[in-house]
This record gives sequence, C-alpha cells and structure tokens, in this order.
Amino acid sequence: MSEKMQPIFSKALWISTLAMLVVLTLQAFSGNWITFFLILPGAPSNLSQTFIGAISQLAVYHVWAGFITGLISIAVLIFAFLHRSSIYVRIFAVLGLTITASAGMGGFLFVKSGFQDRWPLGQMADSFVGAYAAYFLQLFFMNKTTRFPWAPQGS
Repeated sequence: MSEKMQPIFSKALWISTLAMLVVLTLQAFSGNWITFFLILPGAPSNLSQTFIGAISQLAVYHVWAGFITGLISIAVLIFAFLHRSSIYVRIFAVLGLTITASAGMGGFLFVKSGFQDRWPLGQMADSFVGAYAAYFLQLFFMNKTTRFPWAPQGS
C-alpha cells in the first residue's frame, strides 16, 4: 500500500481495536445480566414484568452486539495487515478473530440447545476472556510511542 495510506490505516486500526474492546465490555455485561436473571435456575421470582421485559430486550441487544463484534474483529484483522504493524499486532488480530468466532459458535450452540447445554455457555464466557485479552495485548503492542497516532507531533 502507498505510504500516504499508512496514517489512515493506523487510525482505523486504533479506532477499530478500541471499539472492539468497548463492544466486548458491553457484550460481557449484557451476557452476565441475561444469564443471571433469565437463564440460570434460582433467579429471584419476584422480578417485575418491566424488568423481565428489559432483560429480554437486553438479550436482543446481546445478539446484535455479537454480530457487530464479529464484523469489528474482521475489520481489525484487515487493518492490522494493511497497516505496517508488527508481527505481534497481526498475531493478536488473528487470535482475536479466532477466539471471537469461538464465542459466536458457543452462542449459536447454546441457542440451538434451547438454552439448556451449559458447555456452550461456558465457551462464550471463556472466549470473551480470551478475546478481551487478545485485543488488549494487541493494543499494548500497537502502542510503540507514548501518544496516539493522531496526536499533534509536539505532544
């Protein structure tokens, strides 16, 4: 790629990686609330219908956020290879995509089981931890300097 495009790819890689970490965080919170209040046995029985409705809407968000997570992970991988980033950034982008796909497969299998099989539920949770670690470590290796790539040169 041309030298002129490298700053654009750098910014896109930073933005997509940070967006991935934000969406993964929201994904984890929504998944925990859904699991604790809708799926696991022993949830409080005195929950209001309004609360149950809100948690049900959170489940819809969780599904959409899963698709968004998958798309962002593909974008991160593309930008990691378009930008002349280190081998470590590229390795963690590949790992992040692979582990994100594992979380998606766990979600698919959990829904397919009628929310009964706990192994895919654990696969989703464990894959979240792995993906979060992969993208956080990627961010660590992207930070070669003490400033963001779009910061003024004098700072």
